[in-house]
Amino acid sequence: MEPKKINVYLADDHNVVRKGMIRLLGTFARVGRVKEAANGKELLALMAYDQPDAVILDVEMPVMGGIETGKRIADSFPNVKMLILTMHTEEVFINKLVDIGIHGFLSKSAEPEEVERALYSVVDKDFYKNEIFDRAIAMAGHSNVEDKYSKLTTREIEILLLICQELTPGEISERLQISEKTFFNHRSHILTKTGVRNNVGLIRFALQRRLIAI
Repeated sequence: MEPKKINVYLADDHNVVRKGMIRLLGTFARVGRVKEAANGKELLALMAYDQPDAVILDVEMPVMGGIETGKRIADSFPNVKMLILTMHTEEVFINKLVDIGIHGFLSKSAEPEEVERALYSVVDKDFYKNEIFDRAIAMAGHSNVEDKYSKLTTREIEILLLICQELTPGEISERLQISEKTFFNHRSHILTKTGVRNNVGLIRFALQRRLIAI
């Protein structure tokens, strides 16, 4: 059975860039409907009527930029995956985006193959791992905040580590011989206990507690 088509919304204030990206997205085998917006406000207006599977956001846009837009999407549409197009890699900037709940980062100079790979990864795995992602997570360092690690059960820790290995929900369910529904129930409990929004936050949590290394 073919994977479900991915509906994608794109927000970028540069018309030439936006049109080029729309044409590119139309060549991807798994991409279905594509809609465009010139800024975050227009994008949220589109999403009020119909939610996509993923959005691609430029950071610097007039009216409403990528950071504010990302925050509103994370709060109102938590199931929508977000890819950020950026040239910025400053620590404060990247950490802010991670805290908001961004699922992946793409350089504006990314090759078409990486754009396709990133889009499928955020939909299938809840995050896209590349050099920008690694820097963003490594910037978190080792936290001295209240340790929530001890609140996780053995099964939850096992699932956390498998998520960090970039396995999909289906692959994790098969390995642990549980249903995908059970996997998502465990993941929901892990998110609640760790106080993060998505798998990007879980990876940073695991790094801070030295459960994994970049």
